Amino acid sequence: MDKPLAKTTKKKHQGKYLLAVLSTSLFIGVFAFTQSSATLTTSGKNYNVATNNLVISTVEQAEFVEYLPLRGVVEPEKTIFIDAIDGGRVEEVLIQEGALVEQGQAILKLSNTNLQLNVLAREAEVSEQINNMRNTRLALEQNQLSLKRDVIELDFKVLRLQKQFTRNQALVRKTLISQQAFEAVKDELDFQLKYRETVQQSQQKEALLQSQQLQQLTQSIKTLESNLAISRGSLDKLIIRAPSSGQLTFLDAQVGESKSNGQRLGQVDLIEQYKVTAQVDEFYVSRVAKGQTASFELNQQSHLIEVAKVYPGIDNGTFKVDFNFSDRTIAKKLRLGQSVQLKFNLSSSESKLQIANGGFMQNTAGSWVFIVDENGKQASKRTVRLGRKNPQSIEVLTGLSKGDRVITSSYASFADAEQLSLLKSN
Repeated sequence: MDKPLAKTTKKKHQGKYLLAVLSTSLFIGVFAFTQSSATLTTSGKNYNVATNNLVISTVEQAEFVEYLPLRGVVEPEKTIFIDAIDGGRVEEVLIQEGALVEQGQAILKLSNTNLQLNVLAREAEVSEQINNMRNTRLALEQNQLSLKRDVIELDFKVLRLQKQFTRNQALVRKTLISQQAFEAVKDELDFQLKYRETVQQSQQKEALLQSQQLQQLTQSIKTLESNLAISRGSLDKLIIRAPSSGQLTFLDAQVGESKSNGQRLGQVDLIEQYKVTAQVDEFYVSRVAKGQTASFELNQQSHLIEVAKVYPGIDNGTFKVDFNFSDRTIAKKLRLGQSVQLKFNLSSSESKLQIANGGFMQNTAGSWVFIVDENGKQASKRTVRLGRKNPQSIEVLTGLSKGDRVITSSYASFADAEQLSLLKSN
């Protein structure tokens, strides 16, 4: 009777023991899973992050201006280039690079033997053509004089025949001369009158034609003389002169060096007024227009400049913009080649909800952020919509309120987390 009772009691204790072991194992497993979820970086749920590695910014309502930082360079407002028109050998350099020059001042001298020979041949050819035309003109004028002389002689003959005809009329009535002699004089007078009329008409036409020819010859002579002056002027261009007053900022010429036609020799910068040029990323090409403003700091004072020209070409992902000074006196405080840090305004100043710009934008593209709770121990993920930005601030459109604290540093090490446990560093 005692043995069966002992066996039953033993089975009951074994069942209780197994149940206790299973419960304990289950508890340990749940605890271990919870701890691993909070600590392993591969879970993507919860991270322990030290606050000394974070930048936490507060959402605030303030004046917002979308601007673009640019590096501007001070350049002359206008540059005039100097080219070798006919080319030649550099014989003498009269002014060194960097010097101030006056308009028309000689900079260097070139020599060109072929050009000199060509000009001499051209002079001889033009002179010969001018002499030929002058001879032709003289012949035409002499022809006109000859026609005039013929008309004068005919007038004299007609006058003499008319007088003779008048005398013969009286004599024939008195039968002092024969009728045949009278008619001979009359026929001669009629012939001379008709002949004179024909010669006069011919003279008028000839005079008109010769007058036109003389005008054409006169114009041709003027053209040839002008061409001759140009040929002679090409020799003068072998002396390279300053096209305008300014600074000779570039000169590429050494004595004995040969320069080809049209080759760039140097440039003169008009230093009375300056401009600022900057390269802008092509991303903003549709947002930059003439009349927009930018500012820069000089001697702890802010100065305003205005977009004067936007160049259409894009080179290596950027395009060029020229700025003019609103206050021309500021240019006198600058030097050519000086760099200035520009703040180029892309929008007007407005009161906007905004947060500080930071590395988080590279990880979230502005679609979500981590919000720090009131006690500063936890940070949770929240969907937001951000708008315009400048190097300092980003416009908040939705998802955040004034006073919210946002982690604005990089999210690279915990971008897959849903919640962060913020640990204070010792």
